[in-house]
Amino acid sequence: MLIKGALSFALSLAILSGTASAQEAPEKPQITMGNGAANAIQVEGLTRETGAAVASEVRVDGANLSTLRANTTAISFPAVTIEKAGWIVLHPVIDGRPDGDIVSGFAYLNPGESENVTVHIQHPAGAGDKFLVMLHGDVDQDRVFDFVFVEDGINVEDTAVFEGSRMIAHLIALPE
Repeated sequence: MLIKGALSFALSLAILSGTASAQEAPEKPQITMGNGAANAIQVEGLTRETGAAVASEVRVDGANLSTLRANTTAISFPAVTIEKAGWIVLHPVIDGRPDGDIVSGFAYLNPGESENVTVHIQHPAGAGDKFLVMLHGDVDQDRVFDFVFVEDGINVEDTAVFEGSRMIAHLIALPE
């Protein structure tokens, strides 16, 4: 977002001054994905855990009146490094594209390296399902994942972690 704002400001100044030509306009930096020098997600060696959980159970006179059971899926990352406190976040891949409007699961990270980081997926998921895993910073440092979008689709709270134009993110498939 900072890059976008700076680029917009520079282009506005050039247009207002009337001295800019198409050749002088700076190129928009290409956003890439992967690990950086200070932030990284180890995706080799992922593990998937499945199970069933009882979310609610009501007993009246010794009989179950309602029981809510849910299948659970969690994925563990061998190591995650984040420079400042934040979140590891999963977004589903739908129709071949990551859907950044949907959060499938997240886990809080203290600054530094964390081992065996587990993210619980909040909907049914099986082996082979694809996700975008990425880091988000805890911008307001409240340990609450604030995930808010504005009209142009830019995340304005707990923003994605970037190193330069590299977003710390990977496309993954859930292992067997």
